[in-house]
Amino acid sequence: MNDKKPFIIQFVIGIILIGGGLLTQFDYYSTMIFAMGCGLAFSSLAQIVRIIYWQNPKRQAVYEEKKQEAHINSIDERKQYLRMKAGHVTYQIMTFFLLLIAVILALFRAEAWVIGMIFLLFILQWVVGNMAYRILEKRM
Repeated sequence: MNDKKPFIIQFVIGIILIGGGLLTQFDYYSTMIFAMGCGLAFSSLAQIVRIIYWQNPKRQAVYEEKKQEAHINSIDERKQYLRMKAGHVTYQIMTFFLLLIAVILALFRAEAWVIGMIFLLFILQWVVGNMAYRILEKRM
């Protein structure tokens, strides 16, 4: 039951948001609230079904084997390094992608606030990346 408890709470919140979206009469915001409720409710329901499926006594041996493999993968040094390397490569790709999008939007003469937001996202990503690096450097 403890595995399902957070998902049950999220499902109830999703249902409340769906109800709130249906009962309010704001065109844009009620649709947004309804969509967030649907996303939260259906994703939580899918996780509850997944937990029930794998906790079935017929699948218990396979489930325990999968959990053991996931645990081994989480403490394996090579896999930890690969995850860190993948995060680093993704950080670099997104940094250059945000700069490229800002340049392309400038070439197409997009509004200044749109280009500014993309550039601010680039700066935010750079700052957060450097902060994360410094924090991890002090811990290790």
